[in-house]
Amino acid sequence: MNRPAIDLELDEIKSISTLVADRLSDLIQRGALKPGEHLVQGELAEQFGVSRVAIRDALYVLKQRGLAIDVPRKGTIVRPISCKTVRDLFAVRRAVEGLAGREACRVISDETLDRLERIIEEQESLAQGDDLTPVLDKDWEWHQLIYMQCNNEPLQEAIAALWSRTKQARSLARDQVDWGKVWGTHSAARHREILAALRERNPDKVERLIAQTIAVAEEELVQGLRDAGWGEDRAGS
Repeated sequence: MNRPAIDLELDEIKSISTLVADRLSDLIQRGALKPGEHLVQGELAEQFGVSRVAIRDALYVLKQRGLAIDVPRKGTIVRPISCKTVRDLFAVRRAVEGLAGREACRVISDETLDRLERIIEEQESLAQGDDLTPVLDKDWEWHQLIYMQCNNEPLQEAIAALWSRTKQARSLARDQVDWGKVWGTHSAARHREILAALRERNPDKVERLIAQTIAVAEEELVQGLRDAGWGEDRAGS
């Protein structure tokens, strides 16, 4: 499969392999690289204009992030997605994000609460457009801002990994009109309920609302995947 060359913007902080891994992660999470698609070192080295060693290391990072897997006799592929995958991810999300919400509720500042309010307003405005991608990005920005308040690095890392794979699943359902309309309409409203509980400094309510929000989003996404034909794994797992 021929793909166009991919430019990288080098800086002084990230290694070449990490830059490649970040770019591949973005392509997977936005649906440009589909589940089951082969990630061939030689082809990727040519597209990125880097060495095979850099690609090898980048694919290792991608596997650590849960976005790629090795399959016997097939090599490295983009991780397959199914409804079961989503349900497993969201079961863990309910547990860890509920805990993060509790911890954030105890320490979150009024300034951060006001920022959360502004993000919701931005999300509502973007939801009126035809492109759901920026709305999805705002959704992650909103949740990430809450979880960054926790003084628990392993918890933050676990949530980031779960969201990385959630974004991949969403990319497959994103173009389904029904799913997009349902999700775009309801997401901001659910955020406002959580924000109100945060302003009340009520950790029990925050945890419960986060769990409920994730449960509803799970059902919406599963239906969107089924409508898009991704209900079952379509490549080796």
